[in-house]
Amino acid sequence: MHLRPALFATVLAVATACWFVVPAQQQTASADHVPVDSSEVPLLAGQISQRSEHLKPMFGEVHTADWVAKGAPEAYTSQWNSLTEQNRLIQNDMADIAQHPEGMEDVMQALFRVHRFDGDLNSLLGAIRRYQNPALADLIESVATGDQSSVEKLQQYVLDLANDKERLLSVEDEEAQRCRSILANQPPVHTSTAKSIKATGSNKATGTAK
Repeated sequence: MHLRPALFATVLAVATACWFVVPAQQQTASADHVPVDSSEVPLLAGQISQRSEHLKPMFGEVHTADWVAKGAPEAYTSQWNSLTEQNRLIQNDMADIAQHPEGMEDVMQALFRVHRFDGDLNSLLGAIRRYQNPALADLIESVATGDQSSVEKLQQYVLDLANDKERLLSVEDEEAQRCRSILANQPPVHTSTAKSIKATGSNKATGTAK
């Protein structure tokens, strides 16, 4: 069974909320809830992109080839290369959604990439501490996890957007059901009545022809 597009988007948005561990008060609608407007998205995207920019020179200080020489698994090199590429793609995603903030799927994809990046980075920080420099690992971690407000606001924006789309779809469903109900309650045209009307029309047409 296929989910409706708006409902599917809502499910994905809620999943995003769980992954990013947004505080409960930000996930629950309340009297003081302030929706995030689409006009704020370019600023939020720019702040997240700036985080990626700050991480680039720190990534340049990581030398996984030296780790392997010390006995570390070679897989760390491919993992670190993947993180470097993810960091670059995050900036591309943020540039795209800054131009088109109404694209809910694009915003969710960008959030998913940020989430994946954070998870992969966290799993590799221990290797930096072990094979290279604990201070460098701490610095990278502090920049990556320092200010999450932009990510949280962007996440709230996509949740609001998904909820708005779902509400609109609900209104459309209710209107369609109302129309179907009106049609269903129309009295049926009986066969005998239909034949009588047809016969009367035919006789009138014949009389006119004479």
